[in-house]
Amino acid sequence: MLLFVIFCLLGCTFAQLPKPCISPGQWEARVRTSNPQLKAELFGKLTYDSVYHRTRILQDVTVGTTETYYDIITFYEGKLAFFIDKKTDVCSRVPFDQPWRDYGIQADARFVREAYIGSSAVSSSGLLVTVWSGNTTIPINQTATYIGTWTYDGCLPISDITFEPHDRINYTFFYDITIGISDPNVFIPPRQCLTEKEYNMRHTLFGSLKSKNLN
Repeated sequence: MLLFVIFCLLGCTFAQLPKPCISPGQWEARVRTSNPQLKAELFGKLTYDSVYHRTRILQDVTVGTTETYYDIITFYEGKLAFFIDKKTDVCSRVPFDQPWRDYGIQADARFVREAYIGSSAVSSSGLLVTVWSGNTTIPINQTATYIGTWTYDGCLPISDITFEPHDRINYTFFYDITIGISDPNVFIPPRQCLTEKEYNMRHTLFGSLKSKNLN
């Protein structure tokens, strides 16, 4: 009888574990990333499209005492990125072969807990979030562990902490998220980045249509 009760309790416990919610596929946000070990800090505005695996970020990066300003458009499936130096307006076109980093909750993520940012004791003074952890592949093609936070309502990302090899920790925080992409042409690179032929076909190659062969 006792064994039966234990199995029933275990069944109830597992049944109550939340399933990963589904984040919006396209959104925009302000983002802050820091890596204390590298003395690196990034502030930027991110346009994120997990439907077609592409991003655009206007970023201000400080590494030590060096500060740079870049506008970066990345096409993960096309394996191509454009780096526009905002100081010189020079555009660099580079091959880009890194895995897509999805800021939604992964299907194999492990549920950690629910919590309030702020307080649940006073009305409208807290935000209910869910916390998940798992493994991810970082740009140097190594596996790292992460722990992330998403809003309970809407499943919007709030924070991502990635524990990289060599005791490096990368912190990312998202602010002022708006769902959807306000400018349908945001992923079209500036004129100086494109050949004449590409510029004439810019809406087909880089606009709303998905393209896997950009280079």
